[in-house]
Amino acid sequence: MQQKAKVKDEWECKEWLLPPKELPNEANPYQHHKLSSDSEIRLVTIKPGTWRDPISCTLSCHSLDFLPLTEYSALSYAWGSPGVTDMILLEGRSWPVTVNLANALYFLRDPIKPVRMWIDALCIDQSDLKERGKQVQLMKEIYSSGTQVVVYLGDGKNHRPKRLADQQINGGVPVWANFHNNGLDEAHIEDFWEALTTFINSSSMANSSNRHLPRLRRRPLSSTFHMFCLLRILGDEALTWKLVDTMGKISDTSIDPLGTLIENLRKTLLNPWWQRIWVVQEMIVSRVAVVRCGTVKCPWEIFILAASAISRPSFDMFALFHPDSAKVLQYFCRQVLSFRDLRNQWQKNLGAPMLTLLQDFSARRATDERDKVFALLGLSLPAQRFLVQTSYEDTVADVYRATAVELIRRSQSLDIWRGDLARKNRRDLSSWVPDWSAVYDEADRRRAQFADGEKGRRKAVWKLTVVKSEGEYWKFVAEGMTLLLHWINEKPKERKLPERLQEVFKSYRQALEADGLRLYRKWEATALITTVERIQELCCKLESHCSWRIDFGDLSKDPSICAFGRSATFYREVKAQLSTPFEERRDDLSFGKETGDWLDRMRVGYDTVIFHTPESDNAIFTGFKWYDKDVRRRNFLSMESVPRGTVAHVGDRLFSWDDRSSAFSTISKWVSYYERMPGYQKIKMAKTLLGGASFAKPRRDIADIDIVGGEGERITDALLLEWLDHILQREDFQNDTRMKPFNEALVLATAGRVMFTLKDSTLGLGPASMAVGDEVKMLPGARSPIMLRFLLAEHGDALEGPAYTVVGDCYLDSPSSDSREKPLKPWPGWLPETMLPSELKGFWERRRIYLF
Repeated sequence: MQQKAKVKDEWECKEWLLPPKELPNEANPYQHHKLSSDSEIRLVTIKPGTWRDPISCTLSCHSLDFLPLTEYSALSYAWGSPGVTDMILLEGRSWPVTVNLANALYFLRDPIKPVRMWIDALCIDQSDLKERGKQVQLMKEIYSSGTQVVVYLGDGKNHRPKRLADQQINGGVPVWANFHNNGLDEAHIEDFWEALTTFINSSSMANSSNRHLPRLRRRPLSSTFHMFCLLRILGDEALTWKLVDTMGKISDTSIDPLGTLIENLRKTLLNPWWQRIWVVQEMIVSRVAVVRCGTVKCPWEIFILAASAISRPSFDMFALFHPDSAKVLQYFCRQVLSFRDLRNQWQKNLGAPMLTLLQDFSARRATDERDKVFALLGLSLPAQRFLVQTSYEDTVADVYRATAVELIRRSQSLDIWRGDLARKNRRDLSSWVPDWSAVYDEADRRRAQFADGEKGRRKAVWKLTVVKSEGEYWKFVAEGMTLLLHWINEKPKERKLPERLQEVFKSYRQALEADGLRLYRKWEATALITTVERIQELCCKLESHCSWRIDFGDLSKDPSICAFGRSATFYREVKAQLSTPFEERRDDLSFGKETGDWLDRMRVGYDTVIFHTPESDNAIFTGFKWYDKDVRRRNFLSMESVPRGTVAHVGDRLFSWDDRSSAFSTISKWVSYYERMPGYQKIKMAKTLLGGASFAKPRRDIADIDIVGGEGERITDALLLEWLDHILQREDFQNDTRMKPFNEALVLATAGRVMFTLKDSTLGLGPASMAVGDEVKMLPGARSPIMLRFLLAEHGDALEGPAYTVVGDCYLDSPSSDSREKPLKPWPGWLPETMLPSELKGFWERRRIYLF
């Protein structure tokens, strides 16, 4: 024991004062050995040594199945610049690591015993893209299986990490302090009180006018150690009261003993770790987290307790800190408590919607932009964990596009288009693919959160299904026929299909046998064969119900046929299909040219199903079309649309409500322009400013308000007009509890947006990047209208409809109550377009559009 203590004393007292020895940069560094299975990982062991000894590490392989039985810590840190490195020894060979990691290894090394850890830069062969992709999928298990996660926040001295050889370490023996968040911290707290008292007394005497008083030698508070002491005190109510009492005895307001500590906290919060995207998952799934900052180590719980205490309304921050210091503490609370809240949600639901994660953490950074998606997959809902294939062989654009398609496909909605899609850092993305590397606008994020809460009340009228393969396509056809057959069988004497469809069903069965089944039997695609044979059986059964003698021309005029239903759209990568037409012996084949040709012959087209009654939904099926490789179709979506109008005027942007006077000035400009338009109605202006918000939920302080017809509308109109008059006359919010919901809805609906009008004088609120001439359309899967911009097709593009780019979602004022038409509900089920006679296709107002 004496020998161990002697070694440690020598390390602390002597070796600290000297920089570590440098290693030569060898031309032939260490090469990682291949992992034997997808469930195997590496762990790194840091050998013990004194401060001047070079870092020496070894690697060992472990199976993920037995990982919980292995004791190790996982490191959470920021890589730093990959171009500035230090050298360490890995398996006896030189190995370059970033400067920040080199610093971390020196502070994490123990002088007596080896330290086993998982560190991504060492345990993953970063040059092997396939291995990187597979290991990323295991990150959640790796960080949740370790005994603890070590958060490295720097050396406690420098804002930016420096090479260890360049550091000039001055002063006496460093304090290697470990906090425990219990009675063992008493010695550290006593050290803090002594240093604080000394600082106050020396500052008071230095400022005293009596020059004959003896001067105490000034001893400033330590920058890192005492900063952690302060956080430990703020998390303990009794210690906080003692701090308030001590600070209250200072008569000279110019003395700020805690200012130096808060400044050091500010520098700590500037560490890149706080902005790194991967740390979100690393912290949320960890068993225990500890913070290492230079020579100080403390439980993460100390940060949580301090932030929670400071955030309480009863905490008088200004009794202890200057206003500038209070701002730093507020930012500290937001950062720390965001981890706490997400961890609580994770423990309760074991995941969050992937789209919400992408939007909430868009401001965090990643060295590799693909990690803006990959780093959040482990925190998503279980059904979305493998939303996209984690592969670093794919380009950033491919990963972002695949993520967008899967989010649309799984949610059957276009919620990813909420906000302004023009906010992009990358130029290699289609307009309909959000740039997950760009920071999501805070106002758009709040509106998205509000819309998620309204999902039960505001559903997309027109549902969307994305079909990516032949297997999904035939399942979609079989599902539609099955629903239609079940509905007819409920009342077979009353519910009939048009007689002329009898021959159509027969021809369709024959075509399936001659073309589809022949190919699938050749490929031995068992599941596809079963599905297509099921469709043949359904055709036979539906054929027996075709006894309705009605002319299709008359049927198309029947008011029970409506334009809204369910839509399916194909997404395909033509480039991939050309290189790999199909994969043999698969039950869910990707579309290839051979099947594309016969699907075209089958006229599997764009508009489908059909007959409508008030009981159910229908489907509009978007079909498959093969394009030659010379046509630039790889990045487009095609779907049906309903036009709502063309933009005639766009007002100024309301940037933010942080500057309230500027915001009210913008609203006044909106109103002054639109009130000169013919047919202007003040009540419609008020409803547009609120973004169509509904206030139907009963409140104690306000009447049952909703933007609906009848008596409720008259009450609403009176309140809305009173509210709008106050807003326009005084340019301020009225201090009236009845008007509070209107004020909140105004801020939510207008921040970051512009007001616009269509050519028919309809008012709306839209994204800031919109322009005159843009078109507003209803699309399948959208809960609000979508703003599109017409795009001239390139020479040689063979398109069946116009091309557009996506601008974003918008709010559009609804027609007056007396002109509203009750939506008609269609029959359940759907059929391929080949069964739909031309007389029925022509009457629909929908148009096929292409989105690039």
